[in-house]
Order: sequence, then C-alpha cells, then structure tokens
Amino acid sequence: MERNPWWRGNLPAETSGFIGREIEIRELLKLQDETSLVTVTGGGGGGRSRIAVKASEEWAARLNFSITDIRLALDSGDPAAPMSIELAGMLRILWSCLGRSSEGRHYTGRSIDAAPVTDPGLPRLRWADGATVGEPLALVTVAMAATWRGEFTEAVSMLEEVRRLCDARGERWARASGDYVLSIAQLGLGRVAEAAVSARQSLDVKWRFRDATGVALAADQLAVIAAVQGDGYRTARLQGAGVRLRAMFGLREFGSEGMSEPRTVAERTARQLLGDDAYDAAFAEGHDDDPDSAVAYALG
Repeated sequence: MERNPWWRGNLPAETSGFIGREIEIRELLKLQDETSLVTVTGGGGGGRSRIAVKASEEWAARLNFSITDIRLALDSGDPAAPMSIELAGMLRILWSCLGRSSEGRHYTGRSIDAAPVTDPGLPRLRWADGATVGEPLALVTVAMAATWRGEFTEAVSMLEEVRRLCDARGERWARASGDYVLSIAQLGLGRVAEAAVSARQSLDVKWRFRDATGVALAADQLAVIAAVQGDGYRTARLQGAGVRLRAMFGLREFGSEGMSEPRTVAERTARQLLGDDAYDAAFAEGHDDDPDSAVAYALG
C-alpha cells in the first residue's frame, strides 16, 4: 500500500494505525465542505493533530477521485471544445493546490494551442495558466507605486505599455487593473475626461469578470472624478453604490490611507456642493440600487 500518495500533498505520512473517531472525522469533513477554515480545539493529548490530519487526508483523497473523473473527461474530449476550455481553466488552480501543477499546465496548454484565437474563453484560460497576466500585472504594481510618489507621467507611460501587452495577448482582466491605475494617474495630471474614460473601461471589464474589489475601486474612482467635475449628486450616489457593492460582495472598507483619502475629500466636496441632507438622500439612492443598476449608472 502506498504510504504517502501524491494527493496527500505535504500531510505527514502515517507512522501507526488510526482507530475510531469516525464521528469527529465526519463532522470535520462536513465543515470543510462548508467553510474555508476549520479550527480544531481541545485539551492537550486529546488527539487533535491526528484527527485533523486524518480528516484532511480523506478530504484530499476525495478530491483526487474528482480529479480522476475530470481527467478522463478532458482526455476523451476535444481540447478546443468550449467545455474543455472552461474545465481546464477552472481547474488549473485546483491542480496546483493538489501538487499537480504540471498536469494543470498540460491541459491548459493543450486547449490554448487548439482553441481558435477568437474563442471568447481563451483570455480567461490564458489568465488561469499565467501565460499573459504576469508581466502586465508587475507593471501595474510598479505604476501604482509611481502614482503614490506623485510620478504621474511615468505611471502613464508604464500603463500605456500594459495596454499594448494586454491588447496583443487578448488579456482583458489585467488591462482593466491597469486602466484603474491609469485613471488615477490621468486625474493627477489634470486630464479629467481621460481619467473618467479609463475608470469606466476598468469598471466595465471588472463587472463582467465579477471582480468584486475591482468593481468597488472603479466605482470609488468615478465618484472622486465626479467630485472634481463639481457634480455633487453623482458623487454621493456613486459613493452610496460603492458601499452597497462592498457590502453585497462581503468586502470591508479597504485601501491604504493614500487610497481612502480621495474618498473622504470627495464626500466633503459633495456635501459642500449639495448640503448634508441632499448628499444623504443621493447617497441613499445609490445605496438602494441593485448591483446591475449601480454599475449601469456608473458607466453612464
């Protein structure tokens, strides 16, 4: 019998038999299906570590059986078929988590090579495979640091290169991340209209990908731009929508001081333009919008 099969990952190999505790293991397996983090507590010497390892081993074995079925499905299907592309992309990360990165790359690479360049699932598959997103996102990170230092011209130059790379590779998600930072840099240079276009482009793609953080950040940026343009009502309504979107996606208020300060300044500007009562009414209107309506208004 194999003592430490690949699907055990870094779980320690058993050095002795395991007897009993079936009820506790079943409860742990049920919890692992329901949540991403399970904590086992109890007195010292009670077998917490052994129970946790045993439950994790059974959970990993169950995933292995699922992987076997999926492998059979992919091997018997056309790698260019939409279902094969979808499965390969969705399971790329799962294969990596199970210590099978090379197998994950095999199936994503096979579909990337076989799929038509116009296939709508190809950009997401390339993103999952890491084939298109690494270099652009590295540039986005450097550009964001430049905006924090006030080096807006340098940031714009880097983000134009991000656009070039992403457009050449059909990478939309990374480009949308760059468009958000580009909007900040353009606003810093006083190019308000261009900043609004970039923020809308970011929001449009982030919403299509249901990127919760990206959606909320782009909505916040559009609210800041509205304040700069002197539109207090739009600022307040977008800020209300942003709070609603974060709450619906389970996000807390986020961002460093450098990112949260523009939100505060925008709110202060809108209150000065509208008065507190009108600001609160517009904010409530945005907060009451459903997500589709909120994004449609932000893009309008």
